Amino acid sequence: MKKNTLFTIVCSLLLWGVAAQPVITYNGNAPQIGDRFVYSGVPYGFSFDPGPAGGNQSWDFSDVQSIISVETVVVDPASTPNAADFSDATIAFHDPNTSDNDYSYSQITSSAWIHLGAIDGFGNSSPYTDPRIEMQYPFSYNNTYTDTYSFASVSSVMIIHESGTITATADAWGSVKTPAGTYNNTLRMKKEEVFTDSTWNNAGDLMSVVTDSYTRYEWYTATSHYCVLSIGVTSDGVSGISWISSTNSIKDNPLLSQIAVFPIPADNVVNVKLTAGIADKMEITVVNLTGQQLMRLAKTGSNRFSANISQLPSGIYFLRIKNGSGNIMTKKFVKQ
Repeated sequence: MKKNTLFTIVCSLLLWGVAAQPVITYNGNAPQIGDRFVYSGVPYGFSFDPGPAGGNQSWDFSDVQSIISVETVVVDPASTPNAADFSDATIAFHDPNTSDNDYSYSQITSSAWIHLGAIDGFGNSSPYTDPRIEMQYPFSYNNTYTDTYSFASVSSVMIIHESGTITATADAWGSVKTPAGTYNNTLRMKKEEVFTDSTWNNAGDLMSVVTDSYTRYEWYTATSHYCVLSIGVTSDGVSGISWISSTNSIKDNPLLSQIAVFPIPADNVVNVKLTAGIADKMEITVVNLTGQQLMRLAKTGSNRFSANISQLPSGIYFLRIKNGSGNIMTKKFVKQ
């Protein structure tokens, strides 16, 4: 159970730069409401070598072929069905392409990203009795922390108690190539986990106790809200790999500079102008903060799109921009 939830599927195009040791910070890396990202990757069942530790490394995973793709949006916890179960949450994660009401809840502070628990598609709530630290801010090469966590997952047929210890260390830095592009100046975090799952039936009988371990490697840039590449390795040596294939949270995506949204703020109409040559097979939709698609923009010229938004309430919205290759970006706009 834990190993599936830990398959973080985590890239956009960056240029080569001068090697440096990045620092993960609250201002540069903390997830934010409105973020939207697509992870592509290969699930567990294969063998991927995370490569060496140390400074000024060069990792190349550019030839990996994606098998699955998952989109995630970051929403306001107050907009979710079971917000009351996670009153300390400041953000929630959700896949807008599913009909399930599953959400993952976290609290973001200036010093840490703390995971509080989740609700699955059947409405089963699993709050952490001892929350889990996902990231500390700031964090740099050779920094380390150790944290404990525990939670209970309750369903109609069984109860699973899990407790564990995670030790995170920034063990390497350098450049990494993914199928979506190259990132220079990345910091790699190695997260080693030992956990125990105790399973009970609803009659109160203990069915099994299993202790296992798991290691996850995550690569971050100084501006990525999420790891740009992730490799998870089980105690049996089986691994999975994932990378960000599109996102609006990595500030260095060069395609975003070729997309203009106007007027700012928008009133009755929102317009999008694209650099000539990139508008072919482009699909642009308006979505709200919870990821709900509200309308589609119509193509009004060779490189222009427009939509009448006069009926939308005032607030913050996003333009979901999907090109012919399936890559997705988002641009925020305000309806006054």
